[in-house]
Amino acid sequence: MSLLKQAPRYDLAEAVHLVREMYGVEVSTSALPSERDQNFLLTATISDHYVLKIANPSEGRAMLEAQNAAMAHVADRVAFCPRVRPTIAGDTIGIVQDNPHPAHLAHQPHPTHLVRPVTYLPGVPLATAGARTPALLDNLGRAIGRLDAALVDFDHPAIHRDFHWDLANAAHVIGEYLPLVRDDGDRELVARVSASALPIVGARSAAFRRTVVHNDANDWNVLVDRDEVVGIIDFGDMVHSWTVVDPAVAVAYAVLDDANPLATAAAIVRGYHAEHPLRDEELAAVFPLASLRLCMSACIAAWQQKQRSDDEYLIVSQGPIRRTLPVLAAIAPRVAEQALREACR
Repeated sequence: MSLLKQAPRYDLAEAVHLVREMYGVEVSTSALPSERDQNFLLTATISDHYVLKIANPSEGRAMLEAQNAAMAHVADRVAFCPRVRPTIAGDTIGIVQDNPHPAHLAHQPHPTHLVRPVTYLPGVPLATAGARTPALLDNLGRAIGRLDAALVDFDHPAIHRDFHWDLANAAHVIGEYLPLVRDDGDRELVARVSASALPIVGARSAAFRRTVVHNDANDWNVLVDRDEVVGIIDFGDMVHSWTVVDPAVAVAYAVLDDANPLATAAAIVRGYHAEHPLRDEELAAVFPLASLRLCMSACIAAWQQKQRSDDEYLIVSQGPIRRTLPVLAAIAPRVAEQALREACR
C-alpha cells in the first residue's frame, strides 16, 4: 500500500483524547497539513503551543529517534529548532493504535502510529510573509548555514537511507516519475531543465561534502518574524547526503515567482557562506541543484497525485514551480555561478 494511503486519519476529538491520556495536558486543537503524516496544532494556554505529529505507519521508530536526536543536538546550538515533549512516562516517542476509518474496516488489524508533540515556534511561514528583503534572505542563508554547522558532528544510522527526496537521487527520481507529469509542456520543460543541470552537478559531486542535512527548508518550513528566521521545522526528510543540498533547497523555494531569482539566490548563498563556507565545487552547483529540486518536486507531485488526487497540499508549490522553471532555464549556468561567486567574496 502507498505510504500516502497509509497516512493517519485521526479527527480533532481523538487528537485531544490522545494528548490528555499520553501527555496529561488539556488542549484545543486544529489540523495542520502534511505530506504523509498527520499534524495537529495543540493549544494548552495562551503561550503554550505544540505541534502533535502522528507518524505514517511506514515510518520506522529508528527514523523518528534519529529526528528527535537531531533536534535535541541542534536545539542546544541554535534558538530556532523545535524540541520534543516527552509522554507522562518520560518517553520521547509515544505509541497509539489507529481507529478504523471507515467503520467497515473494524474487523481488520489496526496499524499503530508513533506520536510526538514538538514545541510550536512563533513566526509566519516564509511563503506567506510578503516581501522578502535582502536582510531577510541573508538571514535565511545564515540560519541554514548555522543549522548545517550544528549538524556537522551529528550522525545516526537511520539517516543513511535511500530516500526519494534526496537530491543525490535526482537523476533516478526524475527518470522514474517524469512520465507521470501529465502536461506535455511541463514534462518537456522538466526534461530540458534537468538535462542541463544534471551534468553540471555530476561533474562536481565527487568534491561535495557529505553530512546529515535537514533537506526540506522550503518556504512553508521556514518561519520568520520581519527580517529574521525564527524557526526551521519539520525534520522528517533528513538524510545523509551532500551538504550543499540545504542551501540549494532553500534557494529553490525562495525563488518561486521571484522577479529576480539570481539576486535572491545570491543573498541566501552569501549568508550561508558566511556561516558555513561552501567549497568551490559546491558553490558552482547551488543553482543547478535548486533547479533540480524543483524538477524533482514536479515529478514527485505527479506520482503523489495518482495516489491521493484530492489532497491540495501535495500540489501547493506546483503552480509556482511551473512558472519559475522557465525563468531559471533562461539563466545561463555560467552567469548564475559567477553571480554566486561574487556574492561570496
